[in-house]
Amino acid sequence: MNMSDFYSDGARRLKPSAIRKMVHLIDKPGIISLAGGMPSTETFPMDIIRELFDQVYARRGPAAFQYGLTGGIRELAVWLAEFMATRGVTASSENIIMTSGSQQALRLVGEVFLDPGDVAVVELPSYIGGTTALRNAGADLVGVSQADDGIVTDELDATVARLKAQGRRVKLLYTIPNFQNPSGISISTSKRREILRLAARHDFLIIEDDPYYELFFGDSVEQPTMKSLDEDGRVIYLSSFSKILAPGFRAAWMCADPAIVRTIEIAKEAADICSSTMDQAIVLAYCKDGHLARHVPKIRRFYYERRNVMVDALRRHMPAGVTWTEPSGGFFCWARLPSGLDSEAMLPESVDRGVAYVVGAPFHVDGGGQNTLRLAYSKEAPNSLTRGVEILSKLISDHLRDPNGSRTGN
Repeated sequence: MNMSDFYSDGARRLKPSAIRKMVHLIDKPGIISLAGGMPSTETFPMDIIRELFDQVYARRGPAAFQYGLTGGIRELAVWLAEFMATRGVTASSENIIMTSGSQQALRLVGEVFLDPGDVAVVELPSYIGGTTALRNAGADLVGVSQADDGIVTDELDATVARLKAQGRRVKLLYTIPNFQNPSGISISTSKRREILRLAARHDFLIIEDDPYYELFFGDSVEQPTMKSLDEDGRVIYLSSFSKILAPGFRAAWMCADPAIVRTIEIAKEAADICSSTMDQAIVLAYCKDGHLARHVPKIRRFYYERRNVMVDALRRHMPAGVTWTEPSGGFFCWARLPSGLDSEAMLPESVDRGVAYVVGAPFHVDGGGQNTLRLAYSKEAPNSLTRGVEILSKLISDHLRDPNGSRTGN
């Protein structure tokens, strides 16, 4: 029986994440993984989580496991509205909706705002989970280059103007402005303001995906959120507890104009009825008891140390011609190899030598990026990071000496 005859047009558009497709290759036992952009389990406050689970159950009883409101626990929405003030945003609980991870929020935004053939502009490179969600909603994705200080705004302006002249509807820009996944780049304040001006001029929405906001390595985050600069409600702000508590809670939130929140809530009701009430109750207790405020400085130091280890190893071992970003927060360095090298072709050999990374091409919606790769310092211990970079550097050096040869060993 040919099941494809029954699929909807939307189902035929579905594409899997390129990273998920590579898991069988990069997630092998004994491999030093510079691939997965996941938080270290060392940062999970398990003792406190166990205590809070017991406390929540003692207070709420079986109701803690019952269905809840689609928009989330009201008290948590109130707390998050107040918390958004630390990110420069004046909000009320009417601006907040809980989602089952930011990935669900991206999926819901695509469902609510995008018709097949609408254009969504994304950064080059851009987070695969975001581009997959928007593409699966039927959008045509158009990429705009990044410089060291973020998206090239002149190119953004020209791209949107060109598409409009062709009669194309540019609905939204998807951006990760702080310590971007995958590049580690942050958008400068002046560019954030210019992006908002362009959004008003060309009339498109902005999805500001900001899961790494708290993971800055200096004294404070360097730039204001775009949501804090938003004067007409066109920024849809997403953030998450996945990187600052634990991703297994699948607890994330959207802060947006109340009219947007109400529509997203209707779409979410059809998607999952509600996010986990127990997860939200534990997150609420964790935040209200002050644990989050005490925990975040610790994980900043944790990831800062690992970033320094990776950057130091890159400086000491990478051959000439390889460049990389040195992020001021988050989980990722982004490496660019000399022209002619293909990171995807090199990956099986890298895994054979004991190191995994994520190839860069899938992060580019324009088909580019064959000579790029993403290196995550969030998961591995410092000695493994150093050893992993050493092995990878030797592999790249071997390919630079003999681009077509066959190599073994490390």
